[in-house]
Amino acid sequence: MFDTVVVGGGLGGLVAGVRLQELDLSALVLEKGAEDGGLNNARISGGLIHLAWGAMDEGRDILRERLETETDGEIDPVLADVLADNAGRAIEWIHDLGIATQAKSDVIYQRHALYPHRPGTGRRIRPEFGPDRMITTLYRTFRESGGTIELDASVTDLQRDATTGTWTVTYRSGDGSPDKTVTARSVVVADGGFQANAELLSRYVGPNAGLCALRAMTSATGDGLQMMLAAGAGATGLGRVYGHMVSINALVDDEFWPYPALDKLCLQGALVARDGALFEHVTSTGVELVTLLARAEDPRGYAVVFDDDLWNTAGRDNPYNTAVPNPDLVDRGGHFVSADSLDDLAKELGVDPAVLSAAVEAHNAQPTRRPITQAPFHAARVVPGITFTMGGVLVDGDANVLTPDRHPIPGLFATGSTVGGVHGGPHGGYVGGLAVAIELGLVAAESIAQADQKAGA
Repeated sequence: MFDTVVVGGGLGGLVAGVRLQELDLSALVLEKGAEDGGLNNARISGGLIHLAWGAMDEGRDILRERLETETDGEIDPVLADVLADNAGRAIEWIHDLGIATQAKSDVIYQRHALYPHRPGTGRRIRPEFGPDRMITTLYRTFRESGGTIELDASVTDLQRDATTGTWTVTYRSGDGSPDKTVTARSVVVADGGFQANAELLSRYVGPNAGLCALRAMTSATGDGLQMMLAAGAGATGLGRVYGHMVSINALVDDEFWPYPALDKLCLQGALVARDGALFEHVTSTGVELVTLLARAEDPRGYAVVFDDDLWNTAGRDNPYNTAVPNPDLVDRGGHFVSADSLDDLAKELGVDPAVLSAAVEAHNAQPTRRPITQAPFHAARVVPGITFTMGGVLVDGDANVLTPDRHPIPGLFATGSTVGGVHGGPHGGYVGGLAVAIELGLVAAESIAQADQKAGA
């Protein structure tokens, strides 16, 4: 019997596993991916480790305020305290493992970028860059410390024996062999959100949310979430997602995600529906817009219309030092049309010129939008791209999973994107996926060790 079984071999799971081994507890990691290193978003991320757009070592009180501001006060206050308290030592911990970060720019949230910096290159593993080096280092450290990893292992059931207090974890491998079971005193679920599960997206986000572009690995299908709910867990925020607006080409070509993101063009230009009519909205961030469109009837039916002034300003905006629409969208062959008049642009889009002209006129009448007046005029077909789902199970300050009435489920812990109550707010506040996975992974492992010590006392 292991002390702990970790469900998911991504960032949060491996951090928990390594920390458990450091604390002299035996851990088994079950990773559904057959490839060493697993199939997780951290490997293909941009590598920015930040907390609510602040640097990890910025100071507890500053980070606590950032968390509150970014989520418009909706973050669970207990989790806000935990994240603010542990940010500084979390970045020190990964540095102590030999994981390198280096500032990507002078911008505060780019202070700790995994190094070498990774360009936006879609769903492809790039071992020469920092994000994959981080995962490789965690896998190696975990194994060298005596930890066990089973690849191609999909967990199908979690059951707690009320008499013994132990958990039985059932899993199967991709080779068709009979299901296996393993028993442990505790379980950490860290298998990501449910962004790759169209049925769950339809259930929780919007009826056609599964038509959005998947701006992530295909492994996050919500298995852990469903098993924890079946075990009595409560959940929060399941209807919100994190992502960016991307080219329609992202549906079929990795060159168009995760970047260039078309958020600024969509927020400042005229977003039109499939028939050319204006899609009116009051969103102020790309994440908020992605959630709104993921709930729409036709997530793939939008185009953004803008003029040359917007193309050369919002189109070149580069907050993350990554690919940008102008010129990368065009250089990569993404959908992009231009014309000297709106009537001709309507023909390029295949819509009624009168409908498109009315859309631009209505757009220009809105004081919060940039007027579209300067020829040539341009348009690009876009789609909301979902990176991860923001909602998940309720946890307390020990990363212990809670029931709907907030009672701890003994021995059940969670970290990363399967946890709710962190990201969110009316504008889609993003706290930082890598930071949350690292910090809650450490907290979960240490909470398990503390409970083990109490039980042995």
